[in-house]
Amino acid sequence: MPRVISEQKPLRALVIGAGPAAFELHLPVLADLRRRKELELELICDLQHERAAAARSKFGFTEQTGDGIAALERSDIDVVYLFGSAQLHFEYGLAALRAGKHLFVEKPVAPTYAAAQELACTAKLHERVAVGGHNRRFLPSLTAARALAGKCGWRYAEAVFHKPEFGRPAAYGAGSWLSANGIHALDALVFMMRGLPAYVTAQIGEPSGAKPSAFSALMRWPDGAQGVFLCNNDAGGRREEYTFHGPGQTCRIDKTGLVIENSSGRTHFPPHSMDESIAAEHDAFLQSVRGGSEPPHSLANIAPSLFLCELIEQGFSGPVRLPDAKPARAPKRRASPQSILIVQPGELQQAIAQTLPGARLVSLQDVQASDRHRADVVAALLGRGAGPLPQEVLAKLPSLEIVGVVGLSVAQHDAVMLLARGITVVNAVQAYAESVAEFALGLAILGRRRAFVSHRIMQQGGWGTVPPVAGFASVAWRVGRRVRPLIRAAGLEPLLKPLWCARHAAQAHGPTILQPRELRGASVGLIGWSANARAFAARLLPAQARVLVYTEHASDSDLTECGVIRASLGEVLAADIVSLHRGLTPETRHFLGAAELEKLKPGAVLINIARGALIDPDALLARLRRGDVFACFDTYVTEPPARNDPLRTLPNVFLTSHIAGGSSDMHAAAAREVMHKVADHLAGDVVEGISIERLRTMT
Repeated sequence: MPRVISEQKPLRALVIGAGPAAFELHLPVLADLRRRKELELELICDLQHERAAAARSKFGFTEQTGDGIAALERSDIDVVYLFGSAQLHFEYGLAALRAGKHLFVEKPVAPTYAAAQELACTAKLHERVAVGGHNRRFLPSLTAARALAGKCGWRYAEAVFHKPEFGRPAAYGAGSWLSANGIHALDALVFMMRGLPAYVTAQIGEPSGAKPSAFSALMRWPDGAQGVFLCNNDAGGRREEYTFHGPGQTCRIDKTGLVIENSSGRTHFPPHSMDESIAAEHDAFLQSVRGGSEPPHSLANIAPSLFLCELIEQGFSGPVRLPDAKPARAPKRRASPQSILIVQPGELQQAIAQTLPGARLVSLQDVQASDRHRADVVAALLGRGAGPLPQEVLAKLPSLEIVGVVGLSVAQHDAVMLLARGITVVNAVQAYAESVAEFALGLAILGRRRAFVSHRIMQQGGWGTVPPVAGFASVAWRVGRRVRPLIRAAGLEPLLKPLWCARHAAQAHGPTILQPRELRGASVGLIGWSANARAFAARLLPAQARVLVYTEHASDSDLTECGVIRASLGEVLAADIVSLHRGLTPETRHFLGAAELEKLKPGAVLINIARGALIDPDALLARLRRGDVFACFDTYVTEPPARNDPLRTLPNVFLTSHIAGGSSDMHAAAAREVMHKVADHLAGDVVEGISIERLRTMT
């Protein structure tokens, strides 16, 4: 039995997570409980200082923090609410229960059934109440329908939950959209049928992403009752409804309310609001904390639904048997607490939940507010947009070992100073390299095929890859073609032949320069051997291109291992495609001038996705105006270029606005990469950081 808090004074609450769902759904209910003197909202915790401050102001919390682990250890906290990812629910939920707190976690309550069961066992061991938010939307109606069936139960059940999540990866750290979304409908079915089915036959749909998103299941309960569960997260609209059948009786629940039909007629009960459903779960939680009874949404009661969810996610068919419950684990003993400082956490939260779920995380504001050294902080993660760590903050971090920059450039983070202090600095090299290389490959293929030239011609009403000749020569050619028979008859053809040939002279290079070619068999010259260049080469070689590299730093063995050929600058510039992959330093500024650009052969494709100032702008413009090479630029000396920049009007130039490395997918991958590097370092593995020598060649 849970240990009872018999006093009627308000329970003191800690809330971890002030994201949009918590802000809109749960915190208003907790604020109402505060007004009813059921709760004291002592502390709101969120790594994003602004979110915590907004929640504190709106809902009446006494304090705010970014250090969730320290908050869990406070003796003035009775109950803990967790609104985050499945991993955070599990790791912080265990810490809360072990610290003697009662626990409320939002769905998904844990990443797996085994983890949910461990939370339940830990709650039992420490005599604490632990519940999950599952049956939310129609809970009052479901409870009424369950009571209506009585001990007879329902003989046939239908549960439907569809939601428009097409193309989106499952949220909240869940394994699929079923455990992220549909789990509460599946749990409602189990709740209504008073336990797990004895047998299930499941089907999973074609995945729209990495995981399946459509599920169906036929079920049979031990007493012979049957059920159907349907869940499609690729739907065009949201639909949630339940139907239960008994002998001569049907009960339907959806957004219109509760409908009961039998031989006496039809009775309709209006719907309850979502707020009422959420409030009912919070009320039941507090009543259990005070009264000692186990609530219907205890983790022990709803964990089996997660087990059933996992079976359906696998397309399982067979008998349903819960694994034997394992005793709660003893907490890991640490020689000393270790914390990670998080700056600009907005895009990091998902990666943190997946990679560092049990880490103690602190915000920049926590460290700044501390009146002592924070020897527990051993690592720092700097999110996109974060500035350098202030000197007064670094002075409080004597144990700082590693700084992870979730970006490629570290120029604005005082990396030299960090390295001088013996701090390892890591950044998101590979995530940016893969994204940029993918973009470069697209430019190489489309440039080689003259697709961008064809696009411009099509927009002007033409066809093909050869632009029409403009001016008097073009007019004379078109008129001359129509009247050529008359001109020949009048004996004037010898006089007009030079004009007739003007078009052919103007297009003399057309068959060679503008003819579409394949990437296969082309020579590609890379200037520089960065991570971007490596990733680009790894894509070019399977396409059967020949890759030449000009580099002043890479070893012969490195180039040979990657399947590329070391070449002189002149040989690289004479390739079919020339791509720049160098950092911008005083030594490389205007690295390509008039003499170098002159070596580009007619028909070549020049790609610059590195830095605009690597090429002398005047020499570049002069070379491009000759019209015999094609260029693709994503970076510029000045960004954005002036509206009247001549590059914007040249027909043989394709321009993009520095987007080679700016996708949302890349930012997510960058966060994961840096997170893994920091995690590996803290685990004692050797992690390659940025060296002083590498800094000298970085932009």
